[in-house]
Amino acid sequence: MSNLIGDLFEENYLSFKIYLKNRFTQLNDYDVEDIISQTVIKLLSKGDDVVNINNLSAYMYTSLSNNAKDYFKKHSRVEIHEDHSEYFQGTSPSVEDEILLQELKQLIKKTLFSLSPKLRYVFIETEFLGKSYDTLVKESGEKLGTLLSRKNRAKKQLQKALESYVRRI
Repeated sequence: MSNLIGDLFEENYLSFKIYLKNRFTQLNDYDVEDIISQTVIKLLSKGDDVVNINNLSAYMYTSLSNNAKDYFKKHSRVEIHEDHSEYFQGTSPSVEDEILLQELKQLIKKTLFSLSPKLRYVFIETEFLGKSYDTLVKESGEKLGTLLSRKNRAKKQLQKALESYVRRI
């Protein structure tokens, strides 16, 4: 089975790189190679289950896309530090900027705590604490679809609150 995957990898490596670079233009060559390697390793770890995949090439492209999206989720988390200096590129933040930032933080906090406990739990666990859905399924005993639905509803409510904030400023 590893020969089949090895052949697929060797024959399509350049195509995989081009696909990722065109689809996710923010990726550099090292990231692309890492994503391809991780995808192949995951595929190899499936062992004999690979036989059950009808179209291995399509599966690989879908996996590459999903792994690239996961990469962005992991690397796009921005922590807000108390000095906020990274947001102002070497300049001192104005009083207005500080006030707006504090107001925004309060709005996010208020909106998070206005969510039902179940929606808030899924959102905080995945977005702030970086837990996987698999972990949440095990911890909560809820189905994956239920957790995904709750996260989606939480995001929509937060987005609605932020849109109204943006219209105000």
